[in-house]
Amino acid sequence: MTVFDSVDKNIKLDELKSQNIESKFSNDLLANATANNNNDKFDETKSKIIENVATTVDGISSKKTVDDPDDKKLLRKLDLHVIPGMTLLYLLNYLDRVNIGQAKLNGITTSLNLSSAQYNACLSVVYVTYVAFEVPSNLILKKLRPSRWIPLIMVTWGIVTTLTGLVNSYGSLLACRLLLGAPEAGLFPGATYYLSSWYKRRELSWRVSILFSAATLAGTFGGILAYGINHMNGLGGQEGWRWIFYTEGIVTVVVGVLAFFFINDFPSDRPKFLTESECNRVLVRLRTDAGPGGAEHFSWKQVVSAFLGWKLYIWSLNYLGILVPLLSLSLFLPTIVQHLGFVSYKAQLLTAPPYAFAFITTVTTAYFSDKYARRGIFILFWLLITMIGYLILIFVDNLGAKYFAVFLAAGGIPPCVATCIAFISGNTSPQTKRATSLAFMISVGNCGGIISGQIYLSQDAPRFILGHAINLGFCILAIICTSILMIGLGLENRRRDRLYGPSTNIVTTHTNTTVDMFGLGSAEDRRRWGYENMSEQEIRDLGDKHAAWRYIL
Repeated sequence: MTVFDSVDKNIKLDELKSQNIESKFSNDLLANATANNNNDKFDETKSKIIENVATTVDGISSKKTVDDPDDKKLLRKLDLHVIPGMTLLYLLNYLDRVNIGQAKLNGITTSLNLSSAQYNACLSVVYVTYVAFEVPSNLILKKLRPSRWIPLIMVTWGIVTTLTGLVNSYGSLLACRLLLGAPEAGLFPGATYYLSSWYKRRELSWRVSILFSAATLAGTFGGILAYGINHMNGLGGQEGWRWIFYTEGIVTVVVGVLAFFFINDFPSDRPKFLTESECNRVLVRLRTDAGPGGAEHFSWKQVVSAFLGWKLYIWSLNYLGILVPLLSLSLFLPTIVQHLGFVSYKAQLLTAPPYAFAFITTVTTAYFSDKYARRGIFILFWLLITMIGYLILIFVDNLGAKYFAVFLAAGGIPPCVATCIAFISGNTSPQTKRATSLAFMISVGNCGGIISGQIYLSQDAPRFILGHAINLGFCILAIICTSILMIGLGLENRRRDRLYGPSTNIVTTHTNTTVDMFGLGSAEDRRRWGYENMSEQEIRDLGDKHAAWRYIL
């Protein structure tokens, strides 16, 4: 039941107090609402109620929602309790998915007598189930608590990773890789959606980049770790590549069990690390930032709405163009470096520096992306840097230049991933629509995993010109899509400014400046927007389609 419907039905004070927005209204205002029946007074009463809704939410004055010096302290507390644990989980998630690339240098193809085509099939097949389970997993995460769902899928994929060390044929390896994709699918889209449920839109890129930097750290330490584990060759009668799966899988299971205790739920679930006032403050900040997209309830209408606009499909193609180069590098970088002229153990160690550089570029880009609230321009810049790297790999035959090109390619593409995720997260609302859109975009992007596992073929060694050229083509696709999004969203912002005036969620009352956190507006605003006959819930469900919404470019 909405505030507008409450007025229409002249409900009592205790019914109004039970509303989800948990706002406090005065007895005088309620008496006014129930006494007035003509349209003018009715609209005036609605506006007063909305202003009261905007003034106090969860017992906190909305005047604090504009600028509150305590927010820095609150953000530090959120960063301490939300980011490190999720980043650790994603590091293990990524490591368990791409460790087969290091296992190849340690002899898995020789031991299992795998042909080039069979090995590539094992690389690609994980993304079949990965793509299929991403959207369902995000919807389950929305329905269940993160502290239950995320540790459950983590323990599951840890067990599968451990069992991969026992395989003795192409068929059994293929089956393990196929099974691995299903539980792994839920972590990254779930984690990005989870972060978007804690932070404001302009705070998100930095946090998502910290999360994604776990992938670069996995690349940095994965080669060093594989080099060290290979020295366990023969221990317990097991080959060195098997110990990669045993060790990393068991670590994942242990951390997954511990995750039941250190993963926090959504802010609306009142996690224990926040005081009551801090939790209220988090909710108010999110509602203020979300504006008309502040609704948190699950809705199949929002799920369907995610697929009805053009933007989701362009974002998805954009992400596909970014993911193919990223995933192919993740799977084949050890092989590429080896064929530059280094022996296996040196190739494992030499994959670490490019990934360390990728970590620096990812977090640096995130900082400036959030500072200036821009997404597209940073994606375009790093795509151009990545393209330069691939052009050098294709046309230059000097060892030093090629290794430098590996730095450009490996360091240029990761910032695009994190920024693209922040791009769609900050421009999609309400929450269920955002969760669906994120999962769908990441699913389409991870179809690139199927492609990326097939583009570097053994017969193309040592230069792998075909694989580099395909990656170059996907970078061009991403540049085109990013440009379309920047132009399209910019034009839509200008159209809304022209029709409805500049966007603001600030409402001036007789004595105070308050924040209209739900995009309800005054009676005059609703007439200007054409929303005068819509209920509060219908207005809130508009999300990024609301006339007052403006896209971050």
